[in-house]
Amino acid sequence: MSSPGRSPRDSLTEKTEIVLPQYANAIGTAFGGTIMSWIDICAAVSAQRHCGRVAVTASVDALTFLAPIRLGDVVILKSRVNAVFRTSMEVEVTVEREDTATRQRVLCANSLLTFVNIGDDGRPCPIPPLVLETEEDRARDAGARQRRARRLAARSGRSTDS
Repeated sequence: MSSPGRSPRDSLTEKTEIVLPQYANAIGTAFGGTIMSWIDICAAVSAQRHCGRVAVTASVDALTFLAPIRLGDVVILKSRVNAVFRTSMEVEVTVEREDTATRQRVLCANSLLTFVNIGDDGRPCPIPPLVLETEEDRARDAGARQRRARRLAARSGRSTDS
């Protein structure tokens, strides 16, 4: 029996953290590894919301740090499922810092991760379909499919250039 589809909106997740001293390095900025851990957790929640079961990180396909996050900063992570394949899916995460006085936010990092849906037997299992509701949903899905095709081609040694 196949599961009903879910929209990207159903997987939206927001996680808020504050950079405490144990998360900062000697120059007062957040450890990259801490931000990576927060990204993975936020993405996992989105993946599991879509699947309705455990999903595990298969790869971090892209991670770009754009601006520093400092000791005491409020950090907002937002994630959503961009596309689903047979047993895997792409999840996007953005990371912003917020000035609590002005509520102004600055994009500090973005990331794309691949998660795999895990069945009761511990093996990959099919993922419910993604119901694309908006033009933005369709554009994110198309981009994810192109990135996946490039990754698979690179793994097999083929070029996707025409």
